[in-house]
Amino acid sequence: MTKPVVVALALAVMVTAGIARADDDKIEIQKMRFVERGDVLTVTAPPLTKLFDNAAYDALDDGPVSTVIIRIWVYAQGSTQPVGGAALQRQVSYEPWDEIFYLNIDGKKFKEKRKADALKRLTAVDDLVVARLSQLPFDQIFLLAMQVELNPVSKETLAEVRRWLSQGNGGGLDRGGAFFGSFVSVFVNPKIPEADRVLRVQSQPFFRPRP
Repeated sequence: MTKPVVVALALAVMVTAGIARADDDKIEIQKMRFVERGDVLTVTAPPLTKLFDNAAYDALDDGPVSTVIIRIWVYAQGSTQPVGGAALQRQVSYEPWDEIFYLNIDGKKFKEKRKADALKRLTAVDDLVVARLSQLPFDQIFLLAMQVELNPVSKETLAEVRRWLSQGNGGGLDRGGAFFGSFVSVFVNPKIPEADRVLRVQSQPFFRPRP
């Protein structure tokens, strides 16, 4: 078995040198953990709980089904052409009679008794495959961009993510097309999203050091 390799982080002074321009105040910088596993790159990020304000959190057990869409792109610093990425769709509903939260997390079913645990599972990004190492040259600086939407109402957004997910596993590593192309319109030059809440996150710069 190939031993996981932690990808090095770039110097802290480079954190602000990503694609963010006039929208810097709307993008949150988060420290993420990148690990090489076999021939792919995985990411682990802090739970995206900031997507939920008090009202959205209260609605988890006192409202309709909540849907979370997570779109992820990996791209070279200074470029707007993604070299990897992923799309995730998650839902949670509450059954008051059983007092249980039912979750569908990227196609897998879970149950949680506590609302805080349901929120954590709903917003977790753990060891997620986001790129093939063959697309990440040694010593080149990369970043990861993430847009997270709560209850998107755009039928186009939902249809796009469903098409992406219907093509099978692998995080879209060998596919691009409209989804990767949406990186510019969604993250670089975003329109006003049609969703209850939106969180836009960018990782610290990272690179693959030579063996």
